[in-house]
This record gives sequence, structure tokens and C-alpha cells, in this order.
Amino acid sequence: MKYNEMKQAVKLLSKEWNLGKKESGADNDICAWIYLFDVLQESEKIIKYKDGNKLIGFCGYSKECSNKHKLSKKFYGFVKNRLYKSKSIKNLKAFIEYENNYNYIPEELKNYFDGEVSILIVDEDYRGKKIGKKLLLDVFELAKKDNMKNIQIVTDESCNFKFYENCGCKKIYETIVKNQEYGKLGNISSEKAFIYEKNLI
Repeated sequence: MKYNEMKQAVKLLSKEWNLGKKESGADNDICAWIYLFDVLQESEKIIKYKDGNKLIGFCGYSKECSNKHKLSKKFYGFVKNRLYKSKSIKNLKAFIEYENNYNYIPEELKNYFDGEVSILIVDEDYRGKKIGKKLLLDVFELAKKDNMKNIQIVTDESCNFKFYENCGCKKIYETIVKNQEYGKLGNISSEKAFIYEKNLI
């Protein structure tokens, strides 16, 4: 991503998702920047969708045991770690707990997949136009060309998780996690989280 695209991506992420803003007490987009650098660090490829010069969605995938983009991934990881030390994050412990809330992949699945859909986001103002489906299917095609046999999608009920079933994915795991998307699910303490599989063979 170019820097201008990264700035637009941060605005989009901050608009659509909590990303630990509430927990960390951050007073700007720092949580979205950390999340974006994490995505860029782990992704093999990012596909972008634009309306003119406006970034309205993007999707990417990671690959296990990849040797690609080592230098850039190292740079993204370095910047991400520096951002954790930002004074904008007033409660680092709570922010880390927020991130760890989504580390629910069971042991038996940790080495099962060739990779993961690292990000899929579409501006809510452009939903219903099948942009998300196009991005996801394009990522599946790229992953298949990258000799991957299957890929996982980690999601929860704050998202339209049924969307993945409509794109040919199969739900293989379900658990309960703390609700951290307050605006979308309301004042409830927990939510369902899921792992989907897409067979690429």
C-alpha cells in the first residue's frame, strides 16, 4: 500500500471497527494504525477496491511458511511495535487484553490451514454492491495460484458471518468470546466467534 492508501485504510478501519479504542483510551487513530501494520506484516497480498481515488474496501491473505516480502514485513512489524509505546494508548494492558480476546484458534487447527484471510473490510456506505464478495473471491483465486490448498476465515457475530457461507466457505468451529464491538451488538457481555474454511482444491 502507498502511504495515502494507508491513511485512507486507517480512516476506514477506525470508522467500521472498535479495534481496542475503547479499551486503550486512545484519543486518535493509533489502534487502527497498529491493526493495519499487523495486517500488512502478515499478508502476502492485499487487493484494494476504489471509487475513483477513494479506498472503499480491501482484502488480503497470509500464507504459512512464506519467504516472500521478508524485508517489508520486518519493517511493518518494527513500526507496529513502536506504536505500542505511543502515549496515545493510555491503558496498554487493556489494549493487549482486547487483542488476545480473538486468539481463540484451538490447538488442533493451528497447523491445519495453509493460510488465512488476513483482512476483509468494505465501507458501509458501499455495501450491498457485492464488492466484498468480489474481493474475497479474488483473494481465493490468488491463494490458489499461490499453491494453497485451504484457507481460514476468523470472524464473529458482529459481522455478517453468513456472507462467508454464501461464498462457499464452511463453518468448522464456534466458540464464545467477550463482546468488544459495542456499537454493533449492544450492551451484551459475550458474542459468538467462528472459524470458516475455504477449500481451494
